[in-house]
Amino acid sequence: MISRLYARLLEARARRYATGGAPSHRLAHPVISVGNLTMGGTGKTPFVAHLARRFRFEGRCPAILSRGYGRGSGGVVVVSEGNGALVSPEEGGDEPVALASRLPGVVIVVAKRRVEAAAAAERLGADIFLLDDGFQHLAIQRDANLLLLDSHDPFGGGRFPPRGRLREPLSALARADAFVFTRVELGAPSAQALSILEQWNPGTPVFTARLKAAGLYDEKGTLIEGSSLTERSFLAVCGVARPAGFASTLAELGLTAGETLVFRDHHRYTDRDVARIHRTADAAGASWVLTTEKDAVKLAGRLRLPLVTVRLAVEVAEPGFFPFLASRISPAPRGSARGRR
Repeated sequence: MISRLYARLLEARARRYATGGAPSHRLAHPVISVGNLTMGGTGKTPFVAHLARRFRFEGRCPAILSRGYGRGSGGVVVVSEGNGALVSPEEGGDEPVALASRLPGVVIVVAKRRVEAAAAAERLGADIFLLDDGFQHLAIQRDANLLLLDSHDPFGGGRFPPRGRLREPLSALARADAFVFTRVELGAPSAQALSILEQWNPGTPVFTARLKAAGLYDEKGTLIEGSSLTERSFLAVCGVARPAGFASTLAELGLTAGETLVFRDHHRYTDRDVARIHRTADAAGASWVLTTEKDAVKLAGRLRLPLVTVRLAVEVAEPGFFPFLASRISPAPRGSARGRR
């Protein structure tokens, strides 16, 4: 009963924006939103990083606009002007700060109101905006609305929490301009899932993407040869929405943790947590700690054992994906920012 009421409220909210009953802003430059329908686990942040690199390669000046979930700060915070993180994870959020270290030339701004983040990014030269986790942020109009779906569980069990992981009812599928099934390395999307997409949003393009390990890195960002670590026991630590995905990545690298500590998504590590990590590592005979990128920015410099980060990369299977995006946005001259026509 409560779930049905909640679904109706979300549908009514979406209708208000669609019909002009709530303000939706048109930004000065193209907007691509990347989001999902479920609670975490679809690879939004690696996907946004993939888009940012591509647009940077094409000569654009991309800006990632994020809410900065879990940060302790308020207002607009410039996480990066394109030369690394300017703030801590507590100020900018763990994922934006993690992205800042990997994306030279990409502006990253966090704010509760993304339109304010966009204004700050434009002042820094941005000419295309990427909304990280933007599917539910309806206050900004977008040129391409990409909805990421986990191929293994695209609809979060079909229920809202606590029985499922849905953030919106399936009727929200109608808002997407394209669907991207992620984690296809774990299995292709089912015929039933494809049928549901066709029911709610017929004819919408469907793409598939693989999340893969892009290597192991030390705290200085230097690539480490995995073979140099395989003979040494390690402790795995993660605070992500889908710990099973982290375990799959380790398996892909041929790594087996002596012990694994799992914390809640976007966990803020306290001194007590660090002490627990040390105790667990000692009990397991671990000589190093392996973690995710967004956990690493919160644990760096706080452990007495070497901290190693596993990075993720995205591969979109279909060659038509970027031509599809190009058809949705207007071109910009190489090396310069400009307003939209």
